Amino acid sequence: MNFKKLYTAFTLICIAVSNELSAQFIFNNSQLVIQSGGEVIVKGNATSNADISGDGVLKMKGDSLQKLNMNGFAIQNLEIDNPANIALLGDAVIKGMLTFTTGKIQLGANNLTVTATGSIAETTGDNTFAETNGIGLFKKEINANGNYLLPVGTDNKYKPVQVQITGSPVFANAFITARSIAGKHPNKPYQSTDYLNEYWTLSNGGITGGSIIAAASYHPESIDVTGQKDFIRPIYWNGSAWITANNLNRFPNSISIPVIAGAKQDLYGMNQFVLLHAKAMLQGAYNASSKLMNDKLRNSEASSIGNLPTSNIIPTTDPYRSAPYHFTHTNNALTETVVSKDFSNPFIDQLNAENNIVDWVFIELRSAVSPGNTVIQTRSALIQRDGDIVELDGVSPLYFKNIPEANYTVAIKHRNHLAMCTNPATFTQILSSEANTPTLDFTSLASSKLLGTAGLNYFNQNGNNFLYAGNANLNGNIRWNAPYSDKDYILNTVLSKHAENILLNSYSEGDIDLNREVRWIAPNSDIDFLFSIPLSNSVAAVKSQALPN
Repeated sequence: MNFKKLYTAFTLICIAVSNELSAQFIFNNSQLVIQSGGEVIVKGNATSNADISGDGVLKMKGDSLQKLNMNGFAIQNLEIDNPANIALLGDAVIKGMLTFTTGKIQLGANNLTVTATGSIAETTGDNTFAETNGIGLFKKEINANGNYLLPVGTDNKYKPVQVQITGSPVFANAFITARSIAGKHPNKPYQSTDYLNEYWTLSNGGITGGSIIAAASYHPESIDVTGQKDFIRPIYWNGSAWITANNLNRFPNSISIPVIAGAKQDLYGMNQFVLLHAKAMLQGAYNASSKLMNDKLRNSEASSIGNLPTSNIIPTTDPYRSAPYHFTHTNNALTETVVSKDFSNPFIDQLNAENNIVDWVFIELRSAVSPGNTVIQTRSALIQRDGDIVELDGVSPLYFKNIPEANYTVAIKHRNHLAMCTNPATFTQILSSEANTPTLDFTSLASSKLLGTAGLNYFNQNGNNFLYAGNANLNGNIRWNAPYSDKDYILNTVLSKHAENILLNSYSEGDIDLNREVRWIAPNSDIDFLFSIPLSNSVAAVKSQALPN
């Protein structure tokens, strides 16, 4: 039978025959029953304002894009058999079997639900799935343990989610939803270079107890993976932080995570990483009145929020890779730079003046095993006036790439201060991918947790710890007298043996009070600062940094 339109205002029972509708199928407020073995083939668009029941099949079989609008009502069995695809224009519910023979059903802004008694026939893969090309979700209702398929994907690529439920859960109107989204995750750290160009949003409800694992499949081609696929690890975004998934990979080209009851999670894959929240104070820049560090290297003039000071002399690239510093970098070949398309210049005057940048620091992530002498990775970072050690964007916690969640020893170094380090024999810091992990605060860390002794290896005043200033020659100690005198280094090397010389606006190792000047003669002499502050007016005093051997 060929009809241009079929309107029904009465009960229509289709028995075990095939009825072919070439154009629009419009079903208004009555009862349509497709009996077992029956099949209604629609070649045009289909709209219904009531459930379509019976054990037969509604087959969408056109040769151009078809539109299906169930207005939230149910179909017992739906078959997609159109290479030009089906566009879902309203929510739909499948009570029996959803079958993909050819083509996709494009959800757009609408949800497609398969009930707990319904099922999904195994698809053939690409071009036969539920395309989540909008905010619409694929929803599977659940009332028992088992393995459940959510046949989602984007564009022409099939990227399904498999959900496994085990244990002894309790189900109450339970469901799980999935949406596949093309592109890298919007909250991916800019430092992550190995990641998927696809992620999946998951939600669930009505499941208490038991174990739920969701696994998503992706394509190994370059279209789905940026960087090296061997570094891809499962991780999820919980709305505010990244949580590692303990490498629950079960199949090739698949990532899986534990599903948290009642939570929304974005399942993703990228290289593993940990974040360090740390705080320290540089003695040379510290202002006892404000209890903050001065940021004169960045701005010697009046502040103008949001603007980059013309007086800034802090380099925009890592100073620890060039003379005179040459710190040893480990597992960090890429030079850090604040010139980036990913964030604004961190040297601008911040709205909160405590967050203004003081200088660069150097962080060593070391083994947690005593004596902690194995350096695993290093990073050059920025330090704010309040002591927060931050990423190149000037605000984020410090990122360590391809480092697993574990306990670590942490050392902080500066170009003319003595290093400080946690004591691996008594204390280690756990690091993870979560942004809200505890801060490693060197300023308040108990002496038992720091390597060395206060007053000898690090400065302590009123219960606060500081990195000692004055290591101008970078030899790991501060001393007045020869040999290896820091005052002699400032005179002979920095000031070229001319005591009357003054280096102004100088980013120099000789500027131990970090005021952008190097002076031998008062006022504001670096030599006077060295003698009176770090060395406490003693020519015989020697301060040495303590690091694991």
